[in-house]
Amino acid sequence: MARKRREVNTGSGELDLAPIMNMVVILIPLLLLSIVFLKVGVINITAPKLSMGPPSEEQPVEDEKPLNLTVAVNAAGFTIGAQSAILPASSGCPTPGPTICLSTPDKDVGALLEGARAKLTSGDVQGGEAEMAEAMKAYDWIGLYNKLASIKSNFKEETVINISADANIPYALIIRMMDVTRYKLEKDTYKDASQFWMAKYKKTGNQPDFLFPDPVLSLPKG
Repeated sequence: MARKRREVNTGSGELDLAPIMNMVVILIPLLLLSIVFLKVGVINITAPKLSMGPPSEEQPVEDEKPLNLTVAVNAAGFTIGAQSAILPASSGCPTPGPTICLSTPDKDVGALLEGARAKLTSGDVQGGEAEMAEAMKAYDWIGLYNKLASIKSNFKEETVINISADANIPYALIIRMMDVTRYKLEKDTYKDASQFWMAKYKKTGNQPDFLFPDPVLSLPKG
């Protein structure tokens, strides 16, 4: 008895994409919610102005002498100048020397910065950042803030601060200077480091009170 061959259905049916589309519609919002967006902080910096024309014949009025506040940083500390004069060294700092010396004078900040740069260049990011943090910790940030807060109390309308740095000073340290000199804190003077770094900004209404919010990067004369 001859067997009948089964007929094979070779026709191609349509693919049902509805389940896949439903899954995609569900996954897209979940993926968007899991994204961590990068927050970028921006500091507006003004370049130093260069006079290209002849000097003005008008003489400045003595009573309107500008503050011209300048803070220069090097491996020894901060040197503060105002009204074309360098402020003397603070109590406890060597003379001659910077206005605000290091909080830990035994630290060789120059060597730490060079070591950090060498390690970062060689790819040792962790070691370089550790030496950079140690160097930055040696600076007297509290003394810098206290001095600038005292100056601000006498020049309440002044907002500009000129910032200068030696060639071996890293950009991260300059940014830290801008952070310290930008806003007023709850108190005008601090002694304890933990209170200083945990202090909140002083506010008028909902807006923070500024110290010197307009930094101008300048180059020291050679």
